[in-house]
Amino acid sequence: MPQDYFDYTGKLFDAARINEKPEALENIKVLDLTRVIFGPMVGKWLAIFGAEVIKVEQPEEGDDWRTGTYWGKYWKDSCPYFQSLNPNKYFIAIDLKKERGKELVKELAKQADVVIENFRAGLIEAWGLGYTAISKINPRIIYISCSGYGQYGPLRYFPSYDLIAQSMSGVARLTGYSEDNTYKLPDYFGDFFPAILGAVGVLSALYHRNKTGKGQYIDMTQTEALMRAMPHWTVQSADGDPPGPSGNFDPTMSPSGIFKTRDERFVAVAVATAEQFKALCKAMGSDELATVPEFAETKDRLKKVNADVLNKRVEEWIENHDELEIIAAARQHGFAASPVMDDWRLVSDRWRKERGSVIDFEDPMYGRGTWAGPAAALSETPGRIKQLTRPIGYHNRLILKERLGLTEKKIQLLEKEGVIGYWDNRVGKRPPSYIDIAKDSLFNFKREEEE
Repeated sequence: MPQDYFDYTGKLFDAARINEKPEALENIKVLDLTRVIFGPMVGKWLAIFGAEVIKVEQPEEGDDWRTGTYWGKYWKDSCPYFQSLNPNKYFIAIDLKKERGKELVKELAKQADVVIENFRAGLIEAWGLGYTAISKINPRIIYISCSGYGQYGPLRYFPSYDLIAQSMSGVARLTGYSEDNTYKLPDYFGDFFPAILGAVGVLSALYHRNKTGKGQYIDMTQTEALMRAMPHWTVQSADGDPPGPSGNFDPTMSPSGIFKTRDERFVAVAVATAEQFKALCKAMGSDELATVPEFAETKDRLKKVNADVLNKRVEEWIENHDELEIIAAARQHGFAASPVMDDWRLVSDRWRKERGSVIDFEDPMYGRGTWAGPAAALSETPGRIKQLTRPIGYHNRLILKERLGLTEKKIQLLEKEGVIGYWDNRVGKRPPSYIDIAKDSLFNFKREEEE
C-alpha cells in the first residue's frame, strides 16, 4: 500500500468536487408513475445517479406521501419525508383517467428508457398503460412493477404496506428477545430495502439492453425482496432448528450486544475473534476471563449458555462507565465498539459530512437543509442531490414543451379540459407560502413568450 494511499482516496472521493464530474445515468430517461415509498425510492436512486426522472401525479391530490408526515409536522409547507424520497425529479400532473392524459403518458413513455409503477397488480394494465401497452410502442422499455406480492399468483390483489410486508416476509418475527414478543423494524425498512433491489433490477436490465437491444419487464415484490434481508431462514431449511429472535445480540459473535452506559447512552460491542476477546478482557480489567476454558475458544464462547454469561459481564462493566470511556477503551485495546447514534448525532456528524453521506444542501425553493447523500461513493461518476421536490404540476410547462413540443395554447387547453393540473391549497401539495409562484420562471416556463 502506498504511503499516500489515504491522501489519494481522500482526493479521489472529495465531496467538494462532485459537481465537476459527469453522472453515471446521464441521458437515461425514467417515467415515474409511483406514489408513497416503495416505488418512488426506485426512481430516487436512479435520479441520484443522474437519470432524468419525470414523476407523474394526479392533479390536486398528488402523491399520498406529500402529506405523510410524522405526527403531522411539515417543513416549509412540505413533508420532509416526501422531500427525502423524491429529490432530483421533475413533477408533472396528468389525469390518468382521461384518454388524453393516457395519450400524454404514452408519448412520454415512447421517449423513456424506464417506466416505474406501483399500483395494485393489474390496475395500470387495465388502464392501458401497463407493460403490454408500453412495450408495443417502445420495445426497448425497461418496465418495473412494484407491488406487495407480484403480478400473478393467489396473493396478487392483496394490499401491502411496510408493516404488512415485514410481517409477511418473516422479518418482524425475528425482532425482540423471545418467542413471546415481536416487533416491526422502525421507519419503513419494508419499502427502503425492496426499492434498492428494484433499482438493481433496473440497472441489470439496462445493462442487458445495452448488449442485446431488448427491453424487459420486472416484477418486483416487497415480500420477496425482504426475505433477502434475512438469509438466516435458510438455517431452518438446513437443520430444522430456527434461530429465533436474537434481540440486540449477534449470535455469530460473543460477547456482543447493545448496552446502556452510566451516562444514559447506549454502546454496541461485537467481539469476533479470540484476539479481540483478550483485548476486551484487558479493557475490563478481567484478563483471567480469556483463560477460562469455556471462553478461551471462539467456538465455545458462541454456545448460548456461555454467551449469556459473557454478555452479563460486559453489561455490568459498561453500566459503570460513560460512553466516551467505553469507546476510548475499545480504541486503546483493539475491539469493536461504537456509540448508538440518534437522529441528531447523525445530522450533525462531521465525519459523515466530510464524506458526503450527509450533506447540507441549499435549494432554490426550500433553502438550506440537511439530507442524505449517495450511499455508494463512485470516484468518476458520483451521485448527487441537485434539487429538492417541487409542488404538484410544477414542471408541467417545462416537460410538455421541451419533451413533447406542446405549445402554450395546447397546454392551456389541457388545463381547461382538466387533463393536466396543479396543486390544491393544502400544505404539502402547494408551494411554500413565501414563494410568489407567478414570478417563478421555471413554473411559468416560456409562458409569456408564447402567449
